[in-house]
Amino acid sequence: MIRLTLPLVLYILPAVTVLTLLVPQKRKPLVLALGGLACVWLTGGSPALILLMCMTVSAWLVLRLLPVQQGAQGRRIKLRMYAGICLQFLFPVLGRLFLPGRAALLPLLILAMQNTEYICDRANKRVSIPGLFPFFCYSAEMPRLFAGPPLQADAAATMWQQRKQTAENLGSGAALYIRGLFQVTCLALPMQQLHRALSELIPEKTLLDEWLTVMVYYFMLYFSLKGAAQLGQGIAQMTGLIYPDSFDSPILAGTHYGFWTRFMVPVSAWAKRVLFPQHDADTGSYFARMLLIFCGIGLTVGSGICGLLWGICCALLLTAEHLLNPKWIAQIPIAARRVIVAVTLLIFLGMLRCGSLQQLVTFYSGFFGERGLAFSNTTGYLIKNYWFLILICIAALFPVRKTVTKHMEKNIARRIAAEILTVVLEFGMLAMSMAELMSSYLRG
Repeated sequence: MIRLTLPLVLYILPAVTVLTLLVPQKRKPLVLALGGLACVWLTGGSPALILLMCMTVSAWLVLRLLPVQQGAQGRRIKLRMYAGICLQFLFPVLGRLFLPGRAALLPLLILAMQNTEYICDRANKRVSIPGLFPFFCYSAEMPRLFAGPPLQADAAATMWQQRKQTAENLGSGAALYIRGLFQVTCLALPMQQLHRALSELIPEKTLLDEWLTVMVYYFMLYFSLKGAAQLGQGIAQMTGLIYPDSFDSPILAGTHYGFWTRFMVPVSAWAKRVLFPQHDADTGSYFARMLLIFCGIGLTVGSGICGLLWGICCALLLTAEHLLNPKWIAQIPIAARRVIVAVTLLIFLGMLRCGSLQQLVTFYSGFFGERGLAFSNTTGYLIKNYWFLILICIAALFPVRKTVTKHMEKNIARRIAAEILTVVLEFGMLAMSMAELMSSYLRG
């Protein structure tokens, strides 16, 4: 989960955004890159900052050392390319071992994916070798380290060329920033506190206890990642850069592949470009690449062997779905498919919560009703305190805002009323977010 602090929200993010708006065009990338370094330092301290700088310099050196000619040097190109890619993912592994929390891993993982694509494109002679300074500005751009779109080099350059610093972009970017801040501070953070209470205060959980715990864990991950993505997207849009949406209502997906495609959309697009460039890949290759993706996610988010098991199960499930006939899947009603995907997701998600095989066995024994069905007294007490936030989290999984906006566009009076209501709600979100951050800061 992203670690937002009061100094980061009050000083660093606004200062970098305003300075980017004021400086000349040629200085804007440098300001955003320095802001990215400041955010990484506040999130993970000096070790995270050193790892990020090492990743940037090593990737640039790999780009410089790749041979120019193909032919007889083709094997050497591939060898150096794979060595460079392995080196990029070695640094997040070191971060997993030495950084104080997992929040600091997100920028490192984004940068590793971005540098990997750059190295592959250079090996295939699709991009030229940049200078160290522009490559540093491209790698450490602050909004991208939050938003999580590992952009291709040409796409990033085109985005900067098409950048428009307008009042409309400033307003829509500020709205995105506020919504992202609200999701991280007022949804993800309370869900983290509720998850901790459910995990620590109830050692013997019933079936409904375990299902609620896993659902709260999903809320914590989803709104933390989505809120962080909208924070970065909002900062970028205020400065004139239009990033793609990172989430596309994954709860509406009718297949497991559709769910993961809608969940962190830019990462799915990166996987299609880098890991799945050929759509006619055989089953073994498809499983191996899915295994690489989900085991990497499991080892990052989860704990040891349990995270690895989660990655293996997800890869097996997606490969089995890949082998099924799409016409057979389409015969199942879409509502039933969505329920199946949601239930399967929660069943597997419990693996990420467990720190050992013993905890995994204990979890699934309670998850399937060995210790009773009804809520325990402690869970009932916690639900009374958090029921309103849980309902908000459930509602926020659906594209309510898009649906309402689309409906209001048909009537001018309704559209004006909706705009006024949106502004009022966003000011309320900002006030609640700052109050929650201040409260967390004072609690220490």
